[in-house]
Parts: sequence; C-alpha cells; structure tokens
Amino acid sequence: MKAYPVVRAARGGLSGRCVQAVVIGLVVLVCTAASTLAFGLLVDSNAPFDHAFAAQHGSEVTATSTASAARLAATARLPGVTAAAGPFPETTVTATMLVSPPPGQSGPSLPSQQQLTVVGRASPGGPVDDLTLTSGHWATGPGQVVLLTDGQGAGVAVGTQLTVNSVPGSPHLTVVGTATSITHSAQAWVVPAEIAALRARGTPDLAQMLYRFASAGTAAQVNADIAALRAALPHGALIGAQSWLTVKLQATGPIAPWVPFIVAFGVIGLVMSVLIVANVVSGAVVAGTRRIGVLKSLGFSPGQVVASYLIQVAVPAFLGCVAGVVAGNLLSVPLLSQTAQVYGVGALAVPVWVDVAVPVAMLGLVGLTALLLALRAGRMSAVQAIATGRAPRPTHGYAAHRLLGRAHLLPRPVTIGLAGPFSRPSRTVITFAAIVFGVIAVTFGAGLGASLDRVDHDLNLTAEQVQVSIPGSPSPGSGVKGGGPGPALPSLAAQERAVVAALRAQPGTAHYVAEADDDINFTGVADHLSLTGFGGDASWTGYAMIAGHWYSGTGEADVNTAFLSQTGTRVGNTYTLTSGTSHLTVRIVGEVFDPRGGRPEIIAGTSTLAALDPGLAPGQYDVGLKPGTNAQA
Repeated sequence: MKAYPVVRAARGGLSGRCVQAVVIGLVVLVCTAASTLAFGLLVDSNAPFDHAFAAQHGSEVTATSTASAARLAATARLPGVTAAAGPFPETTVTATMLVSPPPGQSGPSLPSQQQLTVVGRASPGGPVDDLTLTSGHWATGPGQVVLLTDGQGAGVAVGTQLTVNSVPGSPHLTVVGTATSITHSAQAWVVPAEIAALRARGTPDLAQMLYRFASAGTAAQVNADIAALRAALPHGALIGAQSWLTVKLQATGPIAPWVPFIVAFGVIGLVMSVLIVANVVSGAVVAGTRRIGVLKSLGFSPGQVVASYLIQVAVPAFLGCVAGVVAGNLLSVPLLSQTAQVYGVGALAVPVWVDVAVPVAMLGLVGLTALLLALRAGRMSAVQAIATGRAPRPTHGYAAHRLLGRAHLLPRPVTIGLAGPFSRPSRTVITFAAIVFGVIAVTFGAGLGASLDRVDHDLNLTAEQVQVSIPGSPSPGSGVKGGGPGPALPSLAAQERAVVAALRAQPGTAHYVAEADDDINFTGVADHLSLTGFGGDASWTGYAMIAGHWYSGTGEADVNTAFLSQTGTRVGNTYTLTSGTSHLTVRIVGEVFDPRGGRPEIIAGTSTLAALDPGLAPGQYDVGLKPGTNAQA
C-alpha cells in the first residue's frame, strides 16, 4: 500500500469537510474531558485514605479491653495477626482548653470543654498506627500531652494548658505537640505513667491494643478477626473494637455519595459521544461515497480507501483527545482541591495513568467505529460507490414508502419524509440511540436535582419550622455553660421560661420542643457520640426514618446508620452505652436518615440521655409554624 496517495486523499477530505472534522473533534474533546474528570475523581476519592493508611501502618482493628497486659500481649501471636502494637493504657477524661478559630476566620481562642480518649504511648512510632507529628514534639514526661489534629485547620496551639476536670485536683497538662492517626485511635497521648493520674476513681483499668491481620479487606473478615480476639480473651474483657473500614467510610463519606453520579454521567457521556461520532462518521462516509467511487476509479485499493477515511477521523479525534485531557485536568482542579481539604492530605491531581488510559480508549472507540463503517464502503466497486452516492440502495425503505403511500390523508412530501429514515436504517438506529441517551441524561440530571432537593429538605428537617437558640446555652461538645466576656446573662432556666412565653405569644407558633445537643466519648469507639435530646414530642420535626419508628418513651432511642455500623447493632436491639462512670441502656427502635457524616448519633428524650450526660441542657427550641406563616418574619 502506498502511503503518500492515502495521506493526500485524507488531507483533501479534511480540507473539504472542515465542519465534519470540527464536530468530531469537539465531540471527542467533551467526552474525553468528562471521562478524565470522572475517572480522576473516582480514583482520588479512595486513594488519599488508602495511601495514608499504608504509609502509617494503620490499625485494622483498634481494641479496648479490661484484660491484663500479659493476656493482651499474647493475642499478638494469634493466627492471622501480622502485626500488633500495645497494650497501651487508656482512659477517658473531661478537659477544658482554648481552641483557636479555623484559618481565614478572625477572633480570639475560645474555651472548650471536651471528652478525650487518652492513651499512654512512649513514642509515636510502631509496627501499627505509626503516628505522624504535625507540630511540636512527643510527650517525654508527666504533665505533657500530644493532641490529635483533625486536619480542618482549627485546633489547640502548642503550649496551651489543658485542665482535666474529671479527676480530683484538676491537674494541668501542657500541649507539647499535635499528631495525626489515620485510624483515629485516640484524641490525645501521654506517657504511659501519666494514665494512672488521669483515671477517675471507679473507672475500670482499660488498655488499647492495635492489630493488623492477614485478611481484613471486608466487613465479614474484620468481624471474624474481632471474634477471634474475643474468644482469646476472658469473657467480657473485650469492651470495644473499631474497624478500619468504619474510619475509611467516615473519611471518604463526604465525596462518596457523588461518585456514582459522576461516574454515571461519565458513562452516559461516553456512550453518547460514541454514538454521535458513529453518526457523524457514517454521515461523512455516506456523503463521501461518491468520492470513494472516484478514488477507486483512480486505482485506490479497498485498504487504501479504508486507511484514507480512518485518517480523516483519527486526526480530529486525536486533537480532541489531547485538548480533552487538558480540559479534564483543568476542570478537576477546584473539585480535587475541595476533596483534598476534606481529607486533609495536601494536594490531589488526576493520576497519570488516567491521563493516558482515557485518550487511548477514546481513540480506540473512535477508530473502531470508523473502521466498521469504512470497511463496507471500501468493499464497493467504483460504479456501485458512485451510484450509491447519489441515492440509497433500492432495497432499503421501499416497503415503508409503499405502506405510507397508501395513507391518502397525508400529503406525499410528508409520507416521503416519514419513510426516509428507513432508507438509512443504520444511521436511523444510531440517531435514535443518541436521542434516547440524551433523554436519559436530561432525566437523570433533573432527577438528581430533585433528589438532592429532597435530601436537603430531609437534612434540614421541615421547611415549616425555625430554631430559636438560647444565648447562654452550650454548643455541642463544648461543655461551657455560659460565661465569657460581655454582660452577665440570666440563668438558663429564666431564659427558657422567657423563650417559652415568647413562643406561646406568637400567633404563627403551631408547636415547639426544647432540643439539647452534645458530643461525648463512649467506651469502645474512638470517635465522639452525638447526643440529641428533646424535651417533649419531637416526632413532627421531620426526621426521615429508614427503618423502625420514632421513639415514644423513656429508654427508647433512634440512631443513625453510623451508630449501627460501629456498634454492630440493629433496630430492635438493646444496647448499653458507657461514658466514664455513666451507663445508659437503651432500646433502639428506629434508624434515621443522616448522610452528613460517619459520626454515630443517638436521638432520645432528654430525660433518657441525662443518665449518660448529666450536663445535657437545652440549647435551642425547634418551632413548628402554622401554614402560611413567614419563617423569616
């Protein structure tokens, strides 16, 4: 095959059909950009956690136990355990500290009272959960503490004094450093000897053990590993065990709900692009069929004809792929920067293999489509190609023309137009499929918007209610009961009476209920537990239920999915929560819809939750409005 005549013919075809070349290039550009963005987000949505977990030798199971140090150390030799660290003494404390605002926000550091899981470790390194110091140094003596950094910017500065309020004498600890733990095995670390002084009287002697297993890639495998640990320890000694899969879900949760939609749009765009390219290429081949006959009459072989038309499609497709990869990377910058901020991993970018694989796959699809269509034209004789270029083949569409010709109520031009698609059945099918996928994309996009509006509606409870805050009330997790600069506030009880009187006086008030919120630590799980307590009937507040029903009495509670996952419970179970010296046994009667994050949450009456958190106090009133009431007013 002589290359020069083929190239010359392809160049003439490109110059004579600029619009077709531009259309092919733009279609491939858009498809490549969308696919690059979709695959880049899909890969980066999991890569940050996986890479950090591997680098820090994250703990696949973080166990809390009352067993002796010797019994815990012996579990490191269990079958399936590939690495272990500990035992480390552990306790839970309540401490007051000054927390600085996040970057970009002005204002002084504010006092905050929090519950912290404190673990005694002599050094940050180890075979499991290799901690990374982000500032300062590791604790080397009594009175020093290293805090977990949350990666969101706000935190406690090195040198800050912590006052431990949960033990007699309220000892002080100085923050000497901050560190990250990929599996959040604790919120603070001290030297091992310090734990005894921080452990409140009457609390059990707890110890933490960190494990990596040969098989821990699925929830079933992790559960089997935990069951082996439970069997190796005395009955009831394993207080709690946190799976690394739960932590990963919390880390990837903010972006995970979007990934399926992004991938779905990418797939739809890919299919539509292939169909459109096939349609455009087939149109180019049909429009150039007469020219194919001319080329064949000049001595072009079928292979040369096919190569000529492949080049005509490949050149704009290649340029579209290159521009599409660049556009996809540029579009990914703002989205991946937000993802990196969520994970706290610095910077993210589209992987190199994605930049290579997407255009190669796109070129392959375009080339295959063009090849199949060009092969048919290349097999025609010169006379047949010239004749076919003037009109469709006589066997195509005649039945449709005859059938529609009998419809005397329709003008003949209309029946000819209706029968026209049957003359080119392949192009008709491709066009129809492209339209179908276009409708699917529009329907999918509109449905996604409506679904997100519904989710936002459910997350914000109902639109017919407002929240009224009590000025002197604590914020969740702060533990600060009023106080601070400014004029003295009335007592909390006096403010509640004033708020209730004002609500009753409003003509638009349909009903109201006091709400108390707090975050506490509970034994067996390193993350905080969010408490939401209501002082009366709150079934009208609009929580969407996944399973079960709204709580109706003392001792009953509703929880979110994260609570069920981390505790291994389900709706209908009875569960005992332990926080320090406080215990609460509740019956789980419902699962609420709460996709905002992976933190466990429990919702119940304030009188029920007070047994677990005696300081729980109303922070706001949820107010249901009568129909027609202006919420802003």
